[in-house]
Amino acid sequence: MSNTSIKNYTTDLYELIKHTQTVIRSQKNSENVMNPKAVDLLHDIDMAFTNQINGFEDLGILNEGTGKKVKDNLAKATGKIAGFIDSARDDAASKMLRDDYTALSMIASGYTMLHTSALGSGNEELANFTQQSLTRIAQLITETSKVLPHIVAEEIEVSDIAEEAEENTQKAWNPENFLVE
Repeated sequence: MSNTSIKNYTTDLYELIKHTQTVIRSQKNSENVMNPKAVDLLHDIDMAFTNQINGFEDLGILNEGTGKKVKDNLAKATGKIAGFIDSARDDAASKMLRDDYTALSMIASGYTMLHTSALGSGNEELANFTQQSLTRIAQLITETSKVLPHIVAEEIEVSDIAEEAEENTQKAWNPENFLVE
């Protein structure tokens, strides 16, 4: 794989994370996000993104002028989904977290692709960074899936079922419950 391709993949993912961090930061300041679990989750996502952005910059393999071209390249890299995530910040906290879950999943896919490319090109430093970053994103996806039932239950005013909803949804992700072919 060429160095140009690695730079392009790296830059695309970097820009997606920067854009998503901007959205996360606006959500942290939203009047609609009052639940302490949601506030803590958004803070954790923001901190993880800060660390990952710094990690990308430390690697020194981003395309030149990255900061100036974020919006243009983001549109190419992520299409309409990123625009959707950034829209309507007047949404309920549950919808914000749903959109964050989607964005985190896109980022996880990006890290999977970049990790594979780094391994293929023999870039051990990038492979290690992407593996660590993917692990953190997977943790944040899991945490989002645990917080979301609490936020929905709170919004529909049935908070007493939040723990049960969380437990049930987490069971769905247990590999023992997957269909065997």
